[in-house]
Amino acid sequence: MKRFLFRPSAPIIIVRAIIEGREGSRPLKLVFDTGSSYTILPWEIVVAIGYDPAISTKRTQLTTASGLEMAPVITISKVIALGEEVKDLEVACHDIPPNAYADGLLGLNFLRNFNVFLKFKEGFIEIG
Repeated sequence: MKRFLFRPSAPIIIVRAIIEGREGSRPLKLVFDTGSSYTILPWEIVVAIGYDPAISTKRTQLTTASGLEMAPVITISKVIALGEEVKDLEVACHDIPPNAYADGLLGLNFLRNFNVFLKFKEGFIEIG
């Protein structure tokens, strides 16, 4: 199992990720979010790696601070986070607020591919 440290007193847990697409890859900072069904990535980055969320026919409903919103769902070639990778991952395309200090969310559809142990008191995540 791989172990990643975080500060237990932090308001959110940020993990580094890389997304790979048809036209390249991008590093991101994602919020580790077990409350999000989908991994959520920003439009600008998704477009930069070769996808067009606007033409997606699949949509999902997101609960945001401003209410319910519909977001396009696309399939990303690969998402790498916490030392693990998932190929052909469906992600929702939506920009999160700039004060979130992250680019998007790492959701359950990535995490459920692995055994994940979150130890708040000790300040680490184990995954494998």
